[in-house]
Amino acid sequence: MDIENNFADYMQEVLYGDDGFYTKGGGSGRTKDFLTSPEVGDLFGRVLADYIDDWYDNLKNPSGAIVIDAGCGPGSLAASISRANMKNASEIEFYLVDISAKHRAAVTEKLSKLSPKFSWSVHGTIPECDKPTLVIANELLDNLIFNIGKVSEVYSNFEPDYLDKPAYAAFFGISGDIDNLSRSNVAHNIGDFRIPLHVGLASWIDELMQATMNVTDLQLLFFDYIKAIPDMADENWLRMYSSNQRIVGVDNVLNAIVKGKKGDITCDVTSNDLYVLLDREGFSKIKIQTQNQWLNDNDIDLFCVPQKHQSSYDQLIQFSTHGSDVDMSKSFMNEREVLLDENGLGSFQVLSAVRQV
Repeated sequence: MDIENNFADYMQEVLYGDDGFYTKGGGSGRTKDFLTSPEVGDLFGRVLADYIDDWYDNLKNPSGAIVIDAGCGPGSLAASISRANMKNASEIEFYLVDISAKHRAAVTEKLSKLSPKFSWSVHGTIPECDKPTLVIANELLDNLIFNIGKVSEVYSNFEPDYLDKPAYAAFFGISGDIDNLSRSNVAHNIGDFRIPLHVGLASWIDELMQATMNVTDLQLLFFDYIKAIPDMADENWLRMYSSNQRIVGVDNVLNAIVKGKKGDITCDVTSNDLYVLLDREGFSKIKIQTQNQWLNDNDIDLFCVPQKHQSSYDQLIQFSTHGSDVDMSKSFMNEREVLLDENGLGSFQVLSAVRQV
């Protein structure tokens, strides 16, 4: 097989085939191949649980809602959210979705032991939804299959339509861009280099839209590697994790594959494609920010001290030496530093978007 020109087929086989990396149960976890934010500890899930509560509180006349944990893996995030004791837990149905049968078995075992206050079910594909739905995908998009192409093969020089913002635009949350497309544009003079072509992402969004076609309030929250096309010129957007080795760069990964190396394959997801794909499905208020920014915007510091104090992080040190919640505070202090690290997990990108009918 000419791997470079058939990369999506290669990925499908080595990640999701009968002997694939994820088929065999590979993935995130403290005893697995890599750590993601939920495996750092419960703090990430605690912040997300509060986010879910706020999301539910802001729904119009809700009579229940659905949260999809897409690419749930072994269930680390769902377990953390369960331990957070959401106030609206009884109103939430959790759909835990993963292509790996081993991951589905692992999350079933994990949640069965925890007995969450929310209802939950485990699926291989996204089930049909008929209530307000929040889709959380933590480090899923970068593992969906993609091909390798060149800028010149995909992007042409064009200028999307644009409207001046009317005076009332900010009140309604209206962007000056028509359907977000000015942010998908790529300048014609950035050079010609290899980029990921997200065939798997496009297919997954189609699956999501089919499953949520009857949902009138749909919100997305994606945590992942996301970059704009001009930032991929160094071609270091492709990575392989093999035998505790991190291989970076298109040529380096292709050479490793030729030499017989196998492992997890991941990439930076192009923000340009995300804007186009989501615009096509009617999403608005698309926002991309770093995980550091998102966690701070969602008051991570409030969870790093005993809740009865409701104090800021600046006051945390005094609570690390006394009080009944000292151990949890110290643990969350350490987790906070890891989750906000701008050279690590804090540099991940968070995409949020809304589709309301």
